[in-house]
Amino acid sequence: MLTKIKAFYKRNRVYSILMIISIICIIAILIGVIGYFFGQTTKDKYGNRLDSIKEIKFEESKQKSIEDALVANELVETANVEVKGKLIYVIVDLKTGTHKDSETIAQTTLGLFEEPIKTNYDIQYIFNNKDESITENFPIMGYIKGGNTTIKWTKYSS
Repeated sequence: MLTKIKAFYKRNRVYSILMIISIICIIAILIGVIGYFFGQTTKDKYGNRLDSIKEIKFEESKQKSIEDALVANELVETANVEVKGKLIYVIVDLKTGTHKDSETIAQTTLGLFEEPIKTNYDIQYIFNNKDESITENFPIMGYIKGGNTTIKWTKYSS
């Protein structure tokens, strides 16, 4: 068997060298492609965007206290505070109320967030209204970027 390989190599030296180089290149390409695609699945889905909040945690107890403060308002039916990455979603279902009521409730609850949380997290407010007699457009959304002081609201016609 070894003699046949030597004989083939002597007769086809150039083709043999090209085959060896091609096989080495194919193996290198396969290793690169596999490393690229499988290497991306092991990384964090948020990348390094969450590095600024590693030390600043928004505990569930604080989330619950904000939810309780929202529900204590007579206009609020249910409230939910969720954290996803660097975003805090405050989802509120109103029993009744207007856009101005929603904005007032949001400004009030913004004071319940501690300063490091307001500085490093973005807060998204979503207000739904359960009252069928209200003709204003709901849901409305407000957003405050970490470090800013005013909530930006979606446009609505009143």
